[in-house]
Amino acid sequence: MSENKYPRGYWTLETLKAEALKYTSRGEFQQKNGSAYNAAGRMNLRELICGHMTKIKYPNGYWTAERCKIEALKYRTRSEFGEGNGAAYNASKRLKILEEVCKHMVEVKKPKGHWTLETLQAEALKYENKVDFRQNSNPAFLTASRKGLLDQICSHMEAGKLRNGHWLIKENCAAEALKYMNRRAFSLGNPSAYHGADINGWLDEICSHMDFNPSSDGDAIYVWKAIGHIFDGLQVYKFGVTSARLEDRRISEVARYAGMEFEIIILTKLTVHASELESQLLELGVNPQYHGFNGSSEFRALTDSELDTALDLIRKYQAIDQE
Repeated sequence: MSENKYPRGYWTLETLKAEALKYTSRGEFQQKNGSAYNAAGRMNLRELICGHMTKIKYPNGYWTAERCKIEALKYRTRSEFGEGNGAAYNASKRLKILEEVCKHMVEVKKPKGHWTLETLQAEALKYENKVDFRQNSNPAFLTASRKGLLDQICSHMEAGKLRNGHWLIKENCAAEALKYMNRRAFSLGNPSAYHGADINGWLDEICSHMDFNPSSDGDAIYVWKAIGHIFDGLQVYKFGVTSARLEDRRISEVARYAGMEFEIIILTKLTVHASELESQLLELGVNPQYHGFNGSSEFRALTDSELDTALDLIRKYQAIDQE
């Protein structure tokens, strides 16, 4: 996926059209420029700008055991396999060879209770600084932070990529604070920046954009796709309640804590309290049983039909000015 950084507002219909023309398939588009691909999804422009792309259709019986094995070798994890080629993934399950063709893959999802002091220490030893640890093993980093073990398991690490005194500069702390929607998220996400702002008396000022209870309005609901996350052969989605005034800030925060990339399917204001609708949505699909972060219980693996049912239900209560 592209690592380019684009300024806010860069992706418009024209820039997305131009970017999409570089690719021959949606898979290639998503892989090489996730920023543009996700922006097109949020703006409901994907069908329009991807009309020139081809979809590969395989004849019945194409995915034999040997072909599934060869296809699986292209992927590092099961979620990448399922996202990249759902037909081959499902065929592997149907042929009961999924374990065999995926034996070379890295296990991403850890079972409940996996992160003990010993496993956290072993994970932390893979990294030379906390920045890399947080970016590359976010679930372990957050678990260690919650348990108060971060300093203990990171004692071997370098100070990090930042110069001494970096978080004693107000502008640096202010820029970091903008990534979070409440103070608790800020303190957990970057305790060094939070502490630097606190001891220098900048906290109230740089956190003025934050909400102490960011989902208190409960007037909006969202559905987002957890990119690369497949459970039992189905794409995983996140349902949630937020405030319309916060736009996608709640989504960004949950995705950051979960260590996931996201694609917003719908984010809309409602005519009823969103929690009433959310309880109905959570009856759909299969719970992948994620744990260890705020919002983990509201993920569901859905069929295309179940996703359509969810969207139809949401649109039934969608505020008029949001249609």
